[in-house]
Amino acid sequence: MKSGGETVTASARRGRILRLPTAKDMEDSTITAFMRWLCDHRALAFADYPELWEWSIREPEQFWSALWDYFEIETSAPYEVVRRGTTIQDTAWFPGARLNFAQHLLRHERRLADRPAIICHSEDGASREWTWSELGNAVRCLATQFRAMGIQPGDRIAGYLPNTSEAAIALLAATAMGAVWSSCSPEFGANAALDRFGQIEPKVVIAVPRYHYAGKLRDRGATVDEIVAGLPSVSHLVIVSNDETDWQPSGSVPNVISFARLLETPATPAEEFRFEALPTDHPLWIVYTSGTSGPPKAVVHSHGGALLGAMKDLGFHIEVTEKSRLFFYCTTSWIVWNLMLSGLSLGASVVLYDGSPFEPDIGRLWSIAEHAKATVFGTSPGFIAKMIDKDYRPSTHHPLEALEVVVLAGAIAEDNVCDWLAAELPPHARTILQAGSTEICGGYAGGVRLLPFRSGEITARVLGMDVEAFDKNMNTVRGEMGELVIRTPFPNAPQCLWNDPDGSRFVETYLSEIPGMWRQGDIITIFADGACRIAGRSDATIKRNGVRMGSNELYRALTDEPRIADAIAVCPQAGRFNGQLLLFVQMSGGGALDDKIHREIERTISDTLSPRHVPDLIVQAPAVPYTVTGKRIEVQLRELLEQRIAPEQFAMALQHDPETAAWYTAFAMTGAA
Repeated sequence: MKSGGETVTASARRGRILRLPTAKDMEDSTITAFMRWLCDHRALAFADYPELWEWSIREPEQFWSALWDYFEIETSAPYEVVRRGTTIQDTAWFPGARLNFAQHLLRHERRLADRPAIICHSEDGASREWTWSELGNAVRCLATQFRAMGIQPGDRIAGYLPNTSEAAIALLAATAMGAVWSSCSPEFGANAALDRFGQIEPKVVIAVPRYHYAGKLRDRGATVDEIVAGLPSVSHLVIVSNDETDWQPSGSVPNVISFARLLETPATPAEEFRFEALPTDHPLWIVYTSGTSGPPKAVVHSHGGALLGAMKDLGFHIEVTEKSRLFFYCTTSWIVWNLMLSGLSLGASVVLYDGSPFEPDIGRLWSIAEHAKATVFGTSPGFIAKMIDKDYRPSTHHPLEALEVVVLAGAIAEDNVCDWLAAELPPHARTILQAGSTEICGGYAGGVRLLPFRSGEITARVLGMDVEAFDKNMNTVRGEMGELVIRTPFPNAPQCLWNDPDGSRFVETYLSEIPGMWRQGDIITIFADGACRIAGRSDATIKRNGVRMGSNELYRALTDEPRIADAIAVCPQAGRFNGQLLLFVQMSGGGALDDKIHREIERTISDTLSPRHVPDLIVQAPAVPYTVTGKRIEVQLRELLEQRIAPEQFAMALQHDPETAAWYTAFAMTGAA
């Protein structure tokens, strides 16, 4: 433990071993299959995963070219070299090759025509399966219609859509003909959508005039009108609605047509359809950072990079194959949605759910996983914390016979969440933790079936990602918290930020603090065996009287306190709470935070961590603010308390939970609970 202005940490504590690899794991792992292939086709032998990982970062050209061949990437022109350039910003991967992302996702139609590709569920209980053949026909039909609209490669198509088949079809159709896809979910208000789409000037907007969430029909007609009015670049508005007559835009969009009508036109036969053959660095989609203070950054990923990165992460670290069915609870605003659909590239089926995770009851997602025979279920630690709080035991309600893996992503999974899952899931199902980001279009640390899994720990750094923990002097550290840095180039890095022609904003944001290396913005502990713990965002790191500490340490210290259901900690650096460490706690079962519990919280934190970690103020809150995908909203809450953002900006991140937003806004204004 350090003091005197340095990091104070309890991160060196290791999690309890929950699962050891079995002989079947070692035999059946997709990583084992890859190592066998490397032996047969490259004369390379590796004793274990650490050796394989070390090779993947030491010999990047060999590693990424091996992946290219292993996944049988199809091109209309071969690549000239594996890479040109030396830095993350200037490296070009597989220059000369021409390919198409959507073509790789749909190529399995040739073999799996009648098998389900997409399985859709909605909040009202309806479901629909799309076979590979049906999906392929719909994509070819819509892509042909986009071409008829005059859309050219490089033009942008934007979706204001929930997690439905229409959104998936639109993404594939847009990228099939070389357009650049971008989307956000309809809980976003007009201003939030325009903050994103206004930067990229789409020519087509595909939108829903209403959607269901948490048992309510939510009207978005006026919002769509406002979005389109704010986008003079739009030439076509495509409406997704079950009834074409129930809503029409009030603005003056030149062309308005229904999504269903576009799909009624005859599909181009598969053998005649032309996927646009594109350079590997051609823009694929544009995704966005949160944008709570200033406009969200518009991050551009490429056809080649996103494809290879997704196939690697899904194929080796989640063990996805063509027998898999992927079900991630996510929205079209989150990069996880894009990555889930990328599972089609491995021949897997994808399960989409449009609705609340708790409607009509708390077991909703487990019911879908059971009904859809999901082999992979991805959710947030916050969702599992809700199960623990409500004592909902999934395996007692759902057989989950097909389930192989539960993936926890999007937020930090404390030890108690992992312990609970290990006890409550069927014995054949294992848990993995994944950590990544929107910017890198995938993971930097994740599951490895060949290695032990410990509570609260990510098993290993993922293949091809040269991840390190740096102290303030830029020295690598083990067993203590450091700044997460990616030291060398990787294909799934962003191509650029949109409207950043000279790349200066890109460099300033990600590459300037540690020249030549990617600063992810997370705090990580890497242990000697390669396992990792994430302590949170470095911009959410608590800075108190010159001492840096991770908020996750506080949450972990409270995990054994049954009277606390959840908590969030921030330390504002301005305003009425300047320099004070605030801990907001949500009590279990409607209990009250009395003086006795207050003192016990202080004592627990002092004994478990240090006296310096004891909050200045402990406040009972009705709920902890989370994004719709399960991330604690720490940075935005701190900025609200610092009066650096307006209440409306804070509420934007909590559009799905306005009551919680209102409570924290009132507290920020009055200082009283």
